[in-house]
Amino acid sequence: MNKQHDQIRLTALGVRGSMPVSRPDAREFGGATSCYRIDKGENTLFLDAGTGLMNAEALPNGPLHILLTHLHADHILGLPLFSALFQKDREIHLYSGEPELENALNRLISPPLWPVTLAQYPARTVFHTLSFPCQIGPFTVSAMKSCHPGGSLIFRVSDGAKSIVYATDFEHTDNNLKELAAFSAGADLMLYDAQYTQEQYPARRGFGHSTAEAGLWVQQESGAAQIRMIHHNPAASDEALREREEQTRAPYARQGEVILL
Repeated sequence: MNKQHDQIRLTALGVRGSMPVSRPDAREFGGATSCYRIDKGENTLFLDAGTGLMNAEALPNGPLHILLTHLHADHILGLPLFSALFQKDREIHLYSGEPELENALNRLISPPLWPVTLAQYPARTVFHTLSFPCQIGPFTVSAMKSCHPGGSLIFRVSDGAKSIVYATDFEHTDNNLKELAAFSAGADLMLYDAQYTQEQYPARRGFGHSTAEAGLWVQQESGAAQIRMIHHNPAASDEALREREEQTRAPYARQGEVILL
């Protein structure tokens, strides 16, 4: 049996939050917005379609699947230039808990905001409104509601042996931290929104983001084996993010990082 074929491989294609950045002091952690690629054998599932989606390479044959937490621009801006959309025989499935998914994407990807519509790309796009739990290829996906302006979802993706919790765009409260810990129980990897420092957070209460300290509490309570802090503040430099790692002893995700489960 090919062990590598059975493993889950997660690639962080974009880990920046709110807005992509391109600066000399943001190269180590990267400037592309939210997108994470999960591969198992020939099956590929993307979590969100931020500008990190443009970094996807060596795509397998067959349909591709993109699971969207919500429809804020930083989570969908990579879609218009996703290389797979330009492939005539490609089928791309887009999933959301939002029934307005197709209408929302068609508003963004159409004139005057974009030269063409999704329907004019060579690839075929298929839209799905989800109920949970659901099955996407070898992955079972469950969800809980996040605390974020306009709403968002937190996903747990499992192949039956390993599981990943994707908790982006999440603002913590005493109650929902406990709920997230229960939802994440025994996960192999947690991706947690740590956009703000504890010092920054009080002035940004209600913005829909969290801190590394809250994420570490969830990891401890849930027993999650690994954690990566994500959705980095667009204003944060590489130096600032390294300092946060040292202060909190929490690993911050870097664009291009690969984790094998």
